[in-house]
Amino acid sequence: MNVTRKKNVAGMAAAFTGNIVFGFTFVFTKQILNAGMSPYALLSWRLIIACTVMAALGACGVLHLRFKGKRLLRLLPLGLAEPCFYFICESYGIAKTTASESGTIIAVIPIAVLLLTRLVFKERHSRGQIFGVLFSVIGIVCVVLASGFSASFSLCGYALLFGAVIVAAFYNIGVRWLGNEFTSAEITFGTNALGMLFFTLLAVGEGLLKGNLAQIFWLPLHNPQVLINVVLLALGASIGAFMLIIYAIGSIGPTRSSSFAGITTTTTILFGLIILGERMLPGQLLGAAMIIVGVWCANYFVR
Repeated sequence: MNVTRKKNVAGMAAAFTGNIVFGFTFVFTKQILNAGMSPYALLSWRLIIACTVMAALGACGVLHLRFKGKRLLRLLPLGLAEPCFYFICESYGIAKTTASESGTIIAVIPIAVLLLTRLVFKERHSRGQIFGVLFSVIGIVCVVLASGFSASFSLCGYALLFGAVIVAAFYNIGVRWLGNEFTSAEITFGTNALGMLFFTLLAVGEGLLKGNLAQIFWLPLHNPQVLINVVLLALGASIGAFMLIIYAIGSIGPTRSSSFAGITTTTTILFGLIILGERMLPGQLLGAAMIIVGVWCANYFVR
């Protein structure tokens, strides 16, 4: 197996694995929020743990974190894009729209990435690749709409969700842009550190306004299950999954990497079916099959 093929296989494996991990995070996040922790406090705790662990691994030489002589300000727009602005747009957009609307709009992120790579990097995509991306997106929409469609007609909600789509697309482009200067670990640590400061300030402000600042930050220490779930999110998603996705973007490009986004949806469905005993609807099964076929086409028919 030559170097190019090895890099190609490793990139696809990283994208596949990273999106599987993201698929599990929804259940852990839901359990934490149901326990009474606010979204801002959750992200603050999650990123504090992630940055602490990464800093310790960097000090031990396990992770390559070498920022000396590098232009750190170049990481600022990337960190503001994700996790900061993306989460704000997504969470408030979801709150103002129905589940079917938000799921459908967020599903178009791979299409936005495809168009943006065409504009920024002048990439040419094969017809099979374009078909694969579109087919997987349609598969995600099928999964979302399988349980029915309802509309909120909230222009503000739609604007926020499309804002999340645009931010996510620019994040993918930014990762590729900075890939020659920073390693995947350095990009992950830098964006996590910025997100940690951003969401900790929001969590403190929220706690002061509601008068429950102590409760917000002590909850994980008083509830072992919440603490375990937060640690799993920090290690699995904020460190592991993000490093894998960033590596995948650098190896196979933003378009092919983003085509794996539907694997997150498929994983969540299978997790609910196998672990939580939920029933899989025929539309979800069809959508999951379309996602898998679409991902295969987007990565097989490469120009």
